[in-house]
Amino acid sequence: MWLTAMVFTAAAVTSPAVETAPAGSAPATVKIGLQNVIAPFVLSDHASGLLVDVLRAAFASQHIPVEFRYLPNARFDDQFRQGLLDVTTSSSPQQAQDGYLGHWPVSHFQNVAITLRSKIPVISSLEDLKQYRVTSFRNARTVLGPAYATAMEHHPSYRETVTMPSGTLFLDRTDVIISQPDIFLYYLRQQLPQHRNADAELAYHDILGPGRFYWMRFRTAAQRDAFERGVGQLYANGEIDRILARYQRDYGVTRDFFIALDCRFRPQLAPQKCKKLNLE
Repeated sequence: MWLTAMVFTAAAVTSPAVETAPAGSAPATVKIGLQNVIAPFVLSDHASGLLVDVLRAAFASQHIPVEFRYLPNARFDDQFRQGLLDVTTSSSPQQAQDGYLGHWPVSHFQNVAITLRSKIPVISSLEDLKQYRVTSFRNARTVLGPAYATAMEHHPSYRETVTMPSGTLFLDRTDVIISQPDIFLYYLRQQLPQHRNADAELAYHDILGPGRFYWMRFRTAAQRDAFERGVGQLYANGEIDRILARYQRDYGVTRDFFIALDCRFRPQLAPQKCKKLNLE
């Protein structure tokens, strides 16, 4: 399933300090609740995905084992309130919640309009979409805001789907697909393997706004500090690059999902983009 507003939640067995355990005992297992499938960030094998692997590696660097639990979105808030879930990765400074907000955002999610460059090289506004067949994700009119909803309200050739039909763009069944690019490319490789290196054929139109950053919120400061130390270690020892390189090779992902982390730990990778970003 491909969504814009992703909900990823993590829980730790209650302990006064997550990063250490009493002598002679195993450290408490961090139970991480994730939405079922948001490929390539959370894959359908329930064992991997870009976000899954980075979370696992960050905690592992602090000697904290993890256990992933895949849940419907609706259950996350209740379990957090009940104390069964201790960390959420879809928070923001504007949300009034208990716990401890991370010191910086972790992930970034931005949808764009995607077309075949040879057919539609330029789209300048939401109004331009009205002349094309448009395919988007389920609940896009709610997620992408009132301007998008208004533009698509009476569009006779607009549809929303549960699983992204990336291949339909190449089969001339749609003109525009609204998606986060990494998700689009993941499903394109699954549906039309012959278009594995199709990026040069595509045009990405940034007409849907600046995207959104997501913070992690922790029940304890110790959990927050352990995770953030772990992320710093992934950048220091190059493990974050090895994980990203694997997903780049297998699924064609970019570094955009973790641009907030890159701008904090490696701003030289994208100096102009980091300069423009507002991480508040």
